Amino acid sequence: MKLDKIPDRIDPSLDLDRIRNECLELTKKRAYYSAGAAVIPVPFLDVVIDVGILSQLIPEINARFGLAPEQISVFDPATKQVHWNELRKRGIEFSGLVVARTAVKKSLNNVAAKVITKQVTKFIPLGGQLVAASLGYFVMKKIAEAHVEDCYRTAKNIQQKQIAQSK
Repeated sequence: MKLDKIPDRIDPSLDLDRIRNECLELTKKRAYYSAGAAVIPVPFLDVVIDVGILSQLIPEINARFGLAPEQISVFDPATKQVHWNELRKRGIEFSGLVVARTAVKKSLNNVAAKVITKQVTKFIPLGGQLVAASLGYFVMKKIAEAHVEDCYRTAKNIQQKQIAQSK
């Protein structure tokens, strides 16, 4: 339901369960890229990469479910508010990702400086990067999987309505 235009028809031959599983696998792969970006200790590089991943992944998922803008012919103005609410919610989730990553990195650095001996502090940056990578993976996966599930439900409802109308 994150679309300005929701179709009243989609290809009835689409195997939505298979597409859903493929998209969930795709989200895992892209979440690994997000985790890889979090390991690189360049400030905000992970955020830029996450935005890039989402800006490519979401339209690709829409297209696979038959919900891409070029596949949609009917404009439904009632969904515009839903669209903006969903975008706002995704933005808040993404902001939480940025804040959480920053907080984890800062807290690990502060604790390491005060508590750990000089020898052990050599490994703290690696530990912080691993935590950031794990956090990046799980948050990216959660955001992308939520979009896959939304698209699946929308496409499934449209297919069911088509079947009911054809009977």
